[in-house]
Amino acid sequence: MLPSIKALFWPDWLRTWVQYQLVPAVGLEPRTLAVGVLRGIYDALLFILLGTGILTGGRLYMDGQYTLPRSVQNNVIKWAPVADQIAREVDIPREVPLVLWFKESSMEAVNPSNCIGIMGTYDLVRSGELPCFEPGPISDLEVRRQMIIGAAEFKKRCPEITYWTQNPEVIKRCYFAYNAGVGAARRQDANQSAYVMNNYNENYRNMVYSDIELGTVRVTALGAWPAHLAVQSLIVSQLDLAERPLSITLLDLSTRVYDGLYHHLLDWGWIAAGESGELQFPTRRNLESQPCLGEPPLLGRPGLRPRLNPVSESPILTQDVHGCEYSLPGIDISSSNSTAVLQAPMPGQLTTYTDRWYNSTIRIENEEWIIWLLHPRSYLVKEGQVERGQAVGIMGAVGIATGPHVHYTVYNKVSETFVDPRHVIP
Repeated sequence: MLPSIKALFWPDWLRTWVQYQLVPAVGLEPRTLAVGVLRGIYDALLFILLGTGILTGGRLYMDGQYTLPRSVQNNVIKWAPVADQIAREVDIPREVPLVLWFKESSMEAVNPSNCIGIMGTYDLVRSGELPCFEPGPISDLEVRRQMIIGAAEFKKRCPEITYWTQNPEVIKRCYFAYNAGVGAARRQDANQSAYVMNNYNENYRNMVYSDIELGTVRVTALGAWPAHLAVQSLIVSQLDLAERPLSITLLDLSTRVYDGLYHHLLDWGWIAAGESGELQFPTRRNLESQPCLGEPPLLGRPGLRPRLNPVSESPILTQDVHGCEYSLPGIDISSSNSTAVLQAPMPGQLTTYTDRWYNSTIRIENEEWIIWLLHPRSYLVKEGQVERGQAVGIMGAVGIATGPHVHYTVYNKVSETFVDPRHVIP
């Protein structure tokens, strides 16, 4: 019955005509089209999950003397992905849109009565470049639109800053330029500005600040620079929580679905096997300059050995072995997907921390091996026991990094030496 129905609605002559006449005539490439549609669906799903702001909760881990109110912490977690997308497009540090919003409106989605909106765009409204922002509550879409406006103005007043800028003096000067103007930032020291430095430490508390609207006042609120550090710390440590945010779980799930479909396309032959992203190491490798590396032991328990690439999707080698000077020799692996899921190469006890260079870090240890994964933008699991292949994080560029990637380091406890990751990557 079924074969006859199939023959009736999809006869051989029709299949042949579609394959050899219709498809070439209209220039369709089914494989490319299918992959493009899947990627489009995946990107749209991520935008909906992260862009609508379902990230809630959060806890601030700070060693300093300042903190953010609980409601602000929740908003930071909620809007961090959107702010990051805006910051990448404008080329400013990812925390900036959130800090500007916090400093101007305490991160409340309510336009003040003075027409300058939640980002405090005084000059743009007064000059007529922008109309008055209607006072009152605003939607998430309007919040995003104003964050884009504020980010663009920040970049215009401080063109030397980039998404990767870590120099505190540059960042402080840029906040000063946004608030007080380019001329004031050139003539005065940002460290003497209450807007930038207030409540940073005992030397910068309750500073006097001259405001165009308010006049001369003594400020008690958190200044832009400590707010920047607080927001930065909160974003990095957002998953060091008793319960991880729902949207991160959904992000993990959606990425697993995408990864599963991707591999099924490989199995079905819709994507060439060469596109799966196997690492291409240089034909000639000079490891003499890396004396900290040793040979992996021949013996040991196979079940404990790291045997997976930490980047689960389309891994790309971006830098061969380096890092002896930092005591973590390893390789840099990126992906065609800048938010690829990181997986545990081996079973073991997982811990997370930020090192002295501000690199977010995932560390996994078992009886014979230790591995490190640097720069993840977020963690997907609590600290504790993980299994090989378990999703543990999202690839990022937190710390000293020039783009989304993972620095992968392998250490063998039996031989007491670091090992070239090439020996343990399939």
